[in-house]
Amino acid sequence: MSTLRRLISHQNVSVRLLNFRNVARIDIWLVLIVFTLAVIGWILMYSASRSTSTVYLHRMICFFLGGLLVSVFFISIDYRFLVNWAPLFYMGSLALLTSVLLFGTAVKGSERWINLGVFRLQPSEFSKVIMIFFLTWYLVKVGDRIRKFGWFFLTFCLVAIPVGLILKQPNLGTAASLIPLTFAMLFAAGCRRIHLTIIILLGLSLLPVLWWEMKDFDPAVETEKRAVWELKHYQKKRIYTYLHPDYDHKDTGWHTYQSRITIGSGGLSGKGYLRGTQTKLNYLPEHHTDFIFSLLAEEFGFVGGVTVIALFAILLFRGLIYARDAYDMQGTLIAVGVVTVLAFHIFVNIAITTGLLPVTGIPLPFLSYGGSFYMTVMAGMGMLLCVPLRKKEVEQQNMPTSIANVEVYRRKG
Repeated sequence: MSTLRRLISHQNVSVRLLNFRNVARIDIWLVLIVFTLAVIGWILMYSASRSTSTVYLHRMICFFLGGLLVSVFFISIDYRFLVNWAPLFYMGSLALLTSVLLFGTAVKGSERWINLGVFRLQPSEFSKVIMIFFLTWYLVKVGDRIRKFGWFFLTFCLVAIPVGLILKQPNLGTAASLIPLTFAMLFAAGCRRIHLTIIILLGLSLLPVLWWEMKDFDPAVETEKRAVWELKHYQKKRIYTYLHPDYDHKDTGWHTYQSRITIGSGGLSGKGYLRGTQTKLNYLPEHHTDFIFSLLAEEFGFVGGVTVIALFAILLFRGLIYARDAYDMQGTLIAVGVVTVLAFHIFVNIAITTGLLPVTGIPLPFLSYGGSFYMTVMAGMGMLLCVPLRKKEVEQQNMPTSIANVEVYRRKG
C-alpha cells in the first residue's frame, strides 16, 4: 500500500477544494453509529439534568447541531489543503494557548478558557485537531527521513511546545492526549520501532522523579513547590488517593469512591431510566461531564455499559479501516490521529470512573457535556469521513487502484 501511494502521489489528480456533494457519499454506517451515540448522550443528559439544570440538555443538542456544520465543513473540504496550511494553524494554536495564560478565565483553579462574551473558547481542545494536521504535514514532508533519530526526535520537540503551554494552564488530561497521538502517528509514518522504544524508556526513567515528588508527601499539608517541573499539591493528592484508595473518602477520594458505588449499584441491567439515586441525590459530582459513564452504568447496568463500549469499538475499528485503505499517506495519518484521540478519551474516561486511573478532566465523546470538546469530536468525525471520499474521487477519475495498474498506467505515459 505504501508503494502504491508513492507511485500515484505524483499524478495530477483534480479534486475540488470544497465539494458539498461529498456529504451524499459518506459512510452511512459510521454516521448511524455517531447518531446513536449522540442520542444516548441526550438521554443520559436528560437524566442528569434532573439534579442540575435542563439547560445542559438544551445546550448539548445545540452543540450537536453546531457540530454537524463543523463535520460538513471537514467532509466537504479537500484535507490536503488543510494539511498544507498546518504550520500556520500550529503557530495560531500556540498564540491562543499563550493568550489563555495571559487573559484566560479561571474555572476551578485552571485557566483554560477565553471568554468571548457569548461563549467561552477552550483552545486546548482545538489544539488536538490542529496537531493532527500539523503532524501529518510534518511527517509527509520528512518522508523516509523519519527513520533517522534526529528527525524522529524533532517530532517530540515540536509537540512539547503546545504540551508545555497546556500543562501550564494546568490541563493535564488534554496535554496527555497529545502523547499517544504522537506515538501512533509516528508508528503509522514508518519510524523505527527501536526509536519508539528509546523514547518509552526515557519516559519510564521519569518515574524516579515522580517517586521523589511523592516521597514523604502529606496530603494534609500544602507545601511550596521545590522545582519548576513539580506537580501541584492537588495533583499530588489525586495520585496519593489513587495509591491509597481508602484515604479520605469524604474529600480527595470522594469522586472515585462514589463512582464505584454508582457503577456497582447498577448491577447487570441497571435500576432503570430516571431511577438512579446516586446521581439524582448528587452523591456523585460531575455526573453530567466526566462521570457520565457512571450514570449510564447505574441506570442501564452492565448491559448498557457494554453496549456503549461496543459502539465505540465499532467506530474506532471503522476508523482504522479508513486508515488502512486510504488513498495517500496524508489520509492514513489523519485517520490514525482521529482514532487515537478518540480511543484515548474513551479508555481513560472509563478507567477513571471505574477507579483504574487517577481522576483528571477527561470527557467521554458524545456523552459528556462540553461545547469545545463536542466541536472537537464532531470535527474529528468529519475528518474521518473525508478520508475514504478522497479515494472515491480518484477512482471516479479512472486513476489506477492497484500496483499492477499503476505500472500499466506509467508505461502508457
